[in-house]
Amino acid sequence: MRRELVILLVLCSVFLAIGCAENGAEEPATPVEEVTPAETVTPVETVTPVETVTPVEAVTPVEAVTPIEAITSIEAVTPVEAVTPASNATSETGGEGQTVDVSIKDFAFNPEEVTISAGDTVRWTNLDSITHTIKGPDFESDTLRDGDSYSFVFTKPGVYEYECSIHPSMKGTVTVTE
Repeated sequence: MRRELVILLVLCSVFLAIGCAENGAEEPATPVEEVTPAETVTPVETVTPVETVTPVEAVTPVEAVTPIEAITSIEAVTPVEAVTPASNATSETGGEGQTVDVSIKDFAFNPEEVTISAGDTVRWTNLDSITHTIKGPDFESDTLRDGDSYSFVFTKPGVYEYECSIHPSMKGTVTVTE
């Protein structure tokens, strides 16, 4: 009952206020919109806070690495023997002829000139860290790396001038006698 009394008092107050505020002109009635009751809202679950994450340090990128090609093994090379003072070349006796060694060092053939007999062999051994070649009129080596050797048997008498085709200033001479 008390509630009804409060509603009645509120309505009387509204009508009294309207009546006092009226200045004699009638205002058009404002249509009242129908209000629909609000839907029931389901309460949201309590959310557990996420742990604090420690930032990751910056990572320095690694450069791409090109794989190394397979390295062909180098055949064993007989070391160059000591140079004899007379000819500055070494030789080995064997079978039909001798082998004379010429070293390649400091961009030079040592000895630069060799005299051999027909049927003898000249063996050039690269002792430089740089690659070299041997190229003559009747013979030519592949590229010789440090420690590689190339041999050639001279069968015809004559004078054979040769050079390194990579470094043409490197020159030598083989003189073949009968």
